[in-house]
Amino acid sequence: MDARLDTLPAGYASFLDDGTLTEVNTTLATLLGYTRAELLGWHIQKLLPAGARIFHQTHVFPMLKMQGRAEEIFLNLLTKDGKFIPVLMNAVRRDREGAFVSECVFLRMIQRNEFEDQLVQARRIAEQANASKAKFLSMMSHDLRTPLNAVSGYARLLSSGMQGKLEEEQLRSIERITSASGDLLRLINDILSFAQLDSGRVEVRLETVRVADAIERAEALVRLRREESALSFVARGCDDVAVVADPDRLQQVLLNLFTNAIKFTPDGGALSIDCARAESRVHIAVRDSGIGIGPDELTSIFEPFVQLNSTTVRQADRGVGLGLAISRELMRAMDGDLTVASAPGEGSTFTLDLPAAPAR
Repeated sequence: MDARLDTLPAGYASFLDDGTLTEVNTTLATLLGYTRAELLGWHIQKLLPAGARIFHQTHVFPMLKMQGRAEEIFLNLLTKDGKFIPVLMNAVRRDREGAFVSECVFLRMIQRNEFEDQLVQARRIAEQANASKAKFLSMMSHDLRTPLNAVSGYARLLSSGMQGKLEEEQLRSIERITSASGDLLRLINDILSFAQLDSGRVEVRLETVRVADAIERAEALVRLRREESALSFVARGCDDVAVVADPDRLQQVLLNLFTNAIKFTPDGGALSIDCARAESRVHIAVRDSGIGIGPDELTSIFEPFVQLNSTTVRQADRGVGLGLAISRELMRAMDGDLTVASAPGEGSTFTLDLPAAPAR
């Protein structure tokens, strides 16, 4: 054997198709605790532990015979004293004077194994931290909703006059309390939904949903705010359209889109919905005549905690930037999607894509 090949900083071996070792360099022999003379004439599988022997028989050698090469194969080699040494193997199979010989180079992988172990450990820690975060957010959201519901309930009780007549200014103050508590409850619900989605615990109950009914329910919840902003509303082509979706989740997505449209559309603007069926899918386009979204923000609008850089929205109405992220994930959980098309000053169109319900 050439002296340079014999002392390469990597192991080298060649073997016949019957597995007989015809060449082994000193680097490999020393790594495994043998002399070259001891290894020559051995079967290649004697250098492999049980699992690697099966892998060699079922994967490595068939690949060499079919493709003539095997690249970046991870194996364990077996030392003389029974220890495992992880290596990365590259091999080629060539015709040498009428006999096929497979030539292999083995690169020791101690540091890579350590790095992989560290990555696995880091991933395990990250998953545990993520689970703890989701649990904390869920518990916090539940615990905050209880006193918040009490605040809203007592505010409604006072405004109803059941505990005495209130002055006009007092009623306006209670309306502000009710509005603020409603906004806070919406934020808490967003955080709870995000925690469920982030931990993979969200559940959807798929059934046939008439789109017009879902739109009517969602619009009724924002009608007062829409009328206060003098926004017109029209739904076109939705009466005879049905989709396969979770009715509560679909209403949640529509409600979020309506709320955003009202928030980012100047008084006197327009809000509309157009439904269209394309083969086995239904497209529901929610359009507004609002301020629009810039191209630099369109790429990140569905990311968690992203908010539009708009000066036209009151700070109290900004939320935490979870609504669209939650809406898209809910749509995808229902085998659908949510996309947007917009330009500054030209309004926005959010399109829901869902499976069409089978015809009755």
